[in-house]
Amino acid sequence: MRWLIPFQLLACCMCSGAALKAQIAPDHHWVGFADKVGCGVDISAPDAGLQLLSQRALDRRIRQGISLDSLDLPVPPSRIEAVLTVGETDAGRPVQLLHRSKWFNGIVIQIDTALVDSAQAATLLAEIEMVDGVIETRSTLWHGAPRPVDLPSAVRPRLHQEHQSGLQGYGMAWGQTDQLRLDLLHGLGHRGKGMMVGVLDSGFDRVDDNPAFARAHAEGRIIIGGNFPNGGNASPWIYTEHSHGAMVLSTMLGVLENPAEDPFMGSGPDATYVLFRTEDVHWEHLVEEFHWVAAAERADSMGCDVLNTSLGYSLFDDTNSDHSPAELDGETFRITQASDIAAAKGMLVFNSAGNSGNNPWQKITAPADGDSVIAVGAVDAFGQHAPFSSYGPSADGRVKPDLCATGRDAAYIHPDGTIRSGNGTSFSSPILCGAATSLWSAHPDQPAWAIRRALLESASQWTAPDTVRGFGIPDLWTAHLLLGGREPEAPTGGSGLLIYPNPVPAASGALRVAFKEGNLLAAAGSPLRWTVRNPLGQILAEGAVERGKETLTTLTLDVGPLATGSYLLLFDGAPEEDSGAPPAAWARFAVE
Repeated sequence: MRWLIPFQLLACCMCSGAALKAQIAPDHHWVGFADKVGCGVDISAPDAGLQLLSQRALDRRIRQGISLDSLDLPVPPSRIEAVLTVGETDAGRPVQLLHRSKWFNGIVIQIDTALVDSAQAATLLAEIEMVDGVIETRSTLWHGAPRPVDLPSAVRPRLHQEHQSGLQGYGMAWGQTDQLRLDLLHGLGHRGKGMMVGVLDSGFDRVDDNPAFARAHAEGRIIIGGNFPNGGNASPWIYTEHSHGAMVLSTMLGVLENPAEDPFMGSGPDATYVLFRTEDVHWEHLVEEFHWVAAAERADSMGCDVLNTSLGYSLFDDTNSDHSPAELDGETFRITQASDIAAAKGMLVFNSAGNSGNNPWQKITAPADGDSVIAVGAVDAFGQHAPFSSYGPSADGRVKPDLCATGRDAAYIHPDGTIRSGNGTSFSSPILCGAATSLWSAHPDQPAWAIRRALLESASQWTAPDTVRGFGIPDLWTAHLLLGGREPEAPTGGSGLLIYPNPVPAASGALRVAFKEGNLLAAAGSPLRWTVRNPLGQILAEGAVERGKETLTTLTLDVGPLATGSYLLLFDGAPEEDSGAPPAAWARFAVE
């Protein structure tokens, strides 16, 4: 993997350079089998689904009309055991299992170099090739040369301006949210609830105690999926590993609501997130692509709806493993093949396009070349291409990147709890991933392909894609309408306002207001004053909303304390401007 945040990263790793040099790494190899005879599951049996997948995963398949197939069957245990017993002595088994892959019907083994030397290892591999049912062995070359870790970026000045949209708490994340027109969906209450997102990354430093994730932890919405460089165990050690995944996660899930501090809200803050460590930052070796495959298969089995990967592969410590831009055809690399399989199983798959725009590689990296992968490039706040963001097309001429989002001066939360800004498609991909998760939560019965299609058709360059920004920047509100979403009907007299729900259920107490009239908030000036009044004209609640904003901005009012009945919501100009002017906008609503 070549890091996808080019100019700053990442909190220091736990191991020192000296310790890394002292490590002796095992030798990894892929072993493929001919078929799945003896796998132990009859795919035609009525209970086959629950033998292979979780109920959540089955429900996802059923909703989208996706049947079980041979890829869902496990690797035959007898064939695995036949390989693992090769070379076994009283001293132990030199051949050990690291991963098994049902999608590719094979296993990743590691040869214990503490038990055998290189010559004996070569003999073992020759014996494995002769095992019945083995059709392929391939080295996944592990190299132990330590790679430098970039220092974290300096803390940028925090944005103190509040934006009254949705929960009024985006802070520095407002720009990347507004660019996608995501705030209206959030204001409608669609923030990813009920969706499950798999995050495949390098580590999630301090996610267990970072205040940005406190709410999600309290609600049980952060799950450890597995530490795959260490065999896949669901270990809390991922919280002491690298910080890259933690920062990626914050752009989607991070929420800071303390009124005494700067606010922050990610793009999919109400979804459930499953954390998978697939990348080892100490070196660059091909086995990491197989870590990813194993994690993606587990994410499928657990029922993840969406996957985000802010990693990409091109060049390795051993040049014999290097990929070539000419091979970025969506079919060559195992990680790309697995990404497309994941999409075929009903998941949305997002991947950073890469940060090679300014270096000789220049192109996207694997698995961004996948046919069904949404490769996300980076733009700045003005929608202009970030120079570091990798270029397309794929080797076979398909549009890449597919879409773009903020990746230059993107806001994220560091593991130390501070809000910072940084550069990289490592940020643009999860920002869009979280946004798509929020969109899908508004249309949970839609299949993944329909969500993907709506994102593409809503994008700024849908009719004229290029190799720089692909189809462009998606418009999440337009995508919502393309999927059958409807704008709430304006009430009589509610010039420029959309209010919903109306009546407001007393149990929820959330009255959401969208400012549809372009001139109501677009012009700079004094804040508009809002009041809630009873039929006698008495003011029961009041506040202010800033101007100088785009249309379709939302405001959420808590009307829970109001008794059942009918009320007026009015927006007035500042009294010092014209105390006798009629309301700028008003609407009736009811509480039931």
